[in-house]
Amino acid sequence: MDQVATLVEFFSGNTINNVLGCFAFSPRTVIFLTDHGLEDAQKQGTLRAIRSRLPQTRVAFCPVEEAALETVQAALEAIWHRYPDAVFDFTGGSETMLLASFAFAVRNEAPMMHIHMESRRLINIQGCEALERDFVFPELTLEDHLNMNGAFLSGIGCQTPDDSHRERLRGFCKLVLEDQPRWKAQCLYIQMAAARAKDLRVDNLLEFRTAAGEAVRGDPDYLRRLEAVGMIEELWLKGDRVRFRIPDPQLKQCLCDSGKWLEMLTYLLLKDSGRFHDVRLSVRIGWGEQEQQTKGTAYNEIDIIACAGITPLFISCKSGLPNPNSMNEILVYARKFGGVRAKAAMVTSSEISHGFVGLRKRASDLGTVIVDESDIKEELAQGMLLALLDSKA
Repeated sequence: MDQVATLVEFFSGNTINNVLGCFAFSPRTVIFLTDHGLEDAQKQGTLRAIRSRLPQTRVAFCPVEEAALETVQAALEAIWHRYPDAVFDFTGGSETMLLASFAFAVRNEAPMMHIHMESRRLINIQGCEALERDFVFPELTLEDHLNMNGAFLSGIGCQTPDDSHRERLRGFCKLVLEDQPRWKAQCLYIQMAAARAKDLRVDNLLEFRTAAGEAVRGDPDYLRRLEAVGMIEELWLKGDRVRFRIPDPQLKQCLCDSGKWLEMLTYLLLKDSGRFHDVRLSVRIGWGEQEQQTKGTAYNEIDIIACAGITPLFISCKSGLPNPNSMNEILVYARKFGGVRAKAAMVTSSEISHGFVGLRKRASDLGTVIVDESDIKEELAQGMLLALLDSKA
């Protein structure tokens, strides 16, 4: 794609309109025409996003009086005189500013274009044939969305699984789905066994006692099935003793957390769809500027955030039955940290029975979707999440 040296943007209250052209073309200089009354706080999301992703790009703001067209005209004359290589991006901005700038660009035969978000195309208004031909629609990462919305990534509680583990995890999730209560009982045993293990090798009794004296016993058949799907290796059973090795610390995390399988299953559904370029697990999000945060600052943790193009999908995974408050919560987080295009969903390992069908209607009214146990077993979950992604806001 031809290099865009100077990009002229028209400041929008929707930050994504401000940054999309910059991310697509990586200009040396970007100049924003803004209304004279625009406060510095309104610029921060745009500045953070551009400086984080394009640290070499110079960002300038040119304030004008929108209601006084002569000030817009004077600003455009000055920009055009200093930057005769400028390209005008009509993706955002107020009607008054856009109309005045369009008239100016036509008179001066300046190149003009518009990025159409729904079709993911660049529209050549004038003089941008090469840019239109070679245009690649930019994709936004989680960090981009957080920067635009006044937040920052403060940590990841669970690393995304290595590709080499995908088949093991698929088999594991299928095994858990067959009998969730049985899995929970075995998870408790594995937790206790792993806590007594050296590194990833378990060599211990087949039965433990809790502090209350209750027996927690390993199920030899279930352990064999875990070995068959690759979650444990080198299984040896004799009398009241057991030995096995967990292949990887990440798999140990799944085996020692009774609800982690649901996040992994959802992750696999998203990755297998081929629609998402950025999927994160157990995302911890802080508010404001990271360098201003102190120890003890409150954070929010989201089970899964997946980015497709310019749309982030926030997902809450619940072992129990969700309620309207939890649905409201994930929707609020999506809007706060992902912007107006963000989507929110809930995935539960419970069954939404006929007596709770109102939950689905409530979710639909809120602009979210609930995926339950039956949806997962009937292989409807992925399609439901993709339908939400493609739905109009």
